[in-house]
Amino acid sequence: MTVTVEVKNQRTFDLLRAIEGLGLIHVNFVEKTEQKEKPPYHRLMGCHKNIPGGSVEDFLARSRADKEHELEIERRQEEERARRAGIHT
Repeated sequence: MTVTVEVKNQRTFDLLRAIEGLGLIHVNFVEKTEQKEKPPYHRLMGCHKNIPGGSVEDFLARSRADKEHELEIERRQEEERARRAGIHT
């Protein structure tokens, strides 16, 4: 069984090495590099990183344009209903 453990301080690593010395575990030391904290949406951009128009900003702009288009259609439909109601009365 393999388990990945993040060691917070040197004393913990020394303890793991001591347990390894007893033959109870085997320790593979892998240096972890610090990663910059990224906004949560940044992970979502990865699949669209090199696609034109694939950024979050482009998605939000298209969403706003779609909503404006839907509102315009609804406005026209309401005007048409009002016009028809005025003709039939």
